[in-house]
Formats: sequence, C-alpha cells, structure tokens
Amino acid sequence: MSHYTQLGIPKPDKTLKSDQHSSADRKTAALAGCLIGTSLLAVFMLYTSGCSRNSNQPAAIAAPAPPPAYQTPVVTTSIVTAPAPAPQKTQAKPKPKKVPTSTYANSMYGLTFRYPKYDSLKEADKANPQWAGLGPVETNFIEPGGALVTSVELPQTLYAGTNFTSAFFNVSVNPKLTASQCEQFAFPEDHPADVPLKPVTAKIGASQFNMTEGFAGDDTHQADARYYHIFQNGICYEFMLGLETSDLKSGSKPANRDQVFRKLNWILSTVKINPLTAPEKPMPEVAAGTTAPAQTTAQQTSSQTSGQQ
Repeated sequence: MSHYTQLGIPKPDKTLKSDQHSSADRKTAALAGCLIGTSLLAVFMLYTSGCSRNSNQPAAIAAPAPPPAYQTPVVTTSIVTAPAPAPQKTQAKPKPKKVPTSTYANSMYGLTFRYPKYDSLKEADKANPQWAGLGPVETNFIEPGGALVTSVELPQTLYAGTNFTSAFFNVSVNPKLTASQCEQFAFPEDHPADVPLKPVTAKIGASQFNMTEGFAGDDTHQADARYYHIFQNGICYEFMLGLETSDLKSGSKPANRDQVFRKLNWILSTVKINPLTAPEKPMPEVAAGTTAPAQTTAQQTSSQTSGQQ
C-alpha cells in the first residue's frame, strides 16, 4: 500500500524498491547463467568439431555383449605314453655262397649229372673207390655183370677235425638184368637167405628209385652205403652214396652224417637219364662200278624151291 506525503506525492515504497532490486538481481543471475551456458555450448561445439576432423566416421557405440550361453565344461585328459623302444637291428643272415659246379655227361648210357667242382671225379678206367681198411666199394646188383661207370669222391678238407674218412658217389650199370631184377639187391652177408630183402621206393629229384642201405665195419672203421636202382633204356642203373668214418681220436669230433649225405643226395637229384637212340644198321657195301642184278619174283620162287630140294 502506497504512503503519501503531505504534498500529495506518494512516498517511495521501500518494499517496492527491494522488490525491484531482487528482480534486477535475478535478471543479472539469469543473464550470467545464459552466458555460462552459451560458453559451455561453444566449448562443446569446438570439441566435437575437432573430433570430427580427426575421424570421418562417427564413433560406433559398442552394444553390450549378450551374456555367454551356458556350456558344458569339456574335461580333457592327457595320456602320457612311454616312447616306443628303438627297433633293434637284426643281423641279416649271410646268404649261402653258390658253389661252382661241373656237369658230367655219358653219351653211351644217356647219363648226365652235376657235382661240385672241388669234388674229385674219375672215370671207370681210373676210378678205384676203396673203403679204408675194408676193401673195395662193391656194387649191389642181384646178379653179376655190373660195371662201374664213374666215381665222385668228396675231399677230406671239407670235414677237417672230424672222424670223416671218405665219401663216394658211384655210378654203375648192369645191362643183363630185367626190370624186375633191377628192383632187387644182393643180400648182405648177415641177412638170412630165405628171407627176401624188401627195398623201399624213394623219389629224389625227378626220378623214382628202389633203395636199400647196408653197413660194414671193423674195430676202427665203419661204412654206411645207400644204393639206388632205376631201370631205363633196358639197363639197370645203380647209384651208390657211401660214407666212411673212423674211431674218434683225441681232439676230433663226430662228422655230421646228415650233412655229408645231403651233399651226396644233391648230386643224385641232378641225375638225368635220356633215352638212347638205337644205332643205325650199316648198309652193305657194293663194289664200285657194279650193280647187283635184280631178281624177279619168279626167280626168287625157283631159287627157294631149289634150295629146299
């Protein structure tokens, strides 16, 4: 409410002045706030414009990653294995050396076989196989008439340090025997005469043989002879494989009998008997410049009739 003076002029209202002052203060504060806000806005605009110069693309705001889905935990086990042992080097077995061989051929009997070169081969006229202290090596045909063709003797140096004495591969023939007689053998001295000796058959190489075995010996030497017969070309062939040993002496060892006969059997396995061709009959010789007159059938008949008379 206004207060008036005596002159009728209202006195200034102190309340109004205070209100006016407070209103001016509020305006001043509002103006100051606007200035501050404007300044902050200008600073913000300068900052953002500077960032936009540094990067042409707006900064991507990463979306929050979704929570990881529940996964069953994988349990891994590690297996520790011991290292494999290194393979042991095995020594390769040495290959047996091939022994050089020679080939024996006899055209008269169609006979061939092979034998090692270090063996000693002798023809019938030079061969004389002997058992040491036991006499000559004989044939084993059931009937006489056999003849030695050739003989192969193994050298003693092959079995040095043993009681080996000698070993033979003998070939004999008997053209006087029949096929059934060739299957038989002469009886040993200690064999009963009334009991027939039954041979056994043995296939060695490509041939089938009838075979028998005999033994002989004394106090110092022992002989083992194996005989093989086969009938071909009308001839009885005999192959004798023989081994002789002596008593063991100090420092010597027994000879390997199987090894010796294995060498002899190898020679027998190479035997081949080829068919023999019959010799051609020679034509009668006629004197040069002459011809034998040809006889007619009638002349032949008359000559035969006169001959009968």
